[in-house]
Amino acid sequence: MDFKLLEARVDFIMSNPTNFTDIDMLYDQNGAIGKQVLGEGFDTTGMIGISFTDKRGIFSNLAGIALKEEFKKRLDVFYSFIKKIATDMNNDVVVGFYSKGETRLRNLTVL
Repeated sequence: MDFKLLEARVDFIMSNPTNFTDIDMLYDQNGAIGKQVLGEGFDTTGMIGISFTDKRGIFSNLAGIALKEEFKKRLDVFYSFIKKIATDMNNDVVVGFYSKGETRLRNLTVL
């Protein structure tokens, strides 16, 4: 699974060489990572965790609905690269969106 996620990340970057958001992914096979990052109340067993990091400050001027819409747009583009792995974006994926300093822009959300 990790190799398939790495392939998807590379494909995403190669398709968007000058306009990609820094992205990391992992498969949370037993839910341990989700509990560590999100807390005991979240079960991410068998989910793909995706972390978008805005290291270029592209979203620093956005807030509220504008930020949410741009984030969703970026997620939809990336999801097209993993939809063979994560067949249901609403139940198979947990996403975090961070600013330059690893400050969470929005809480991790199960989409």
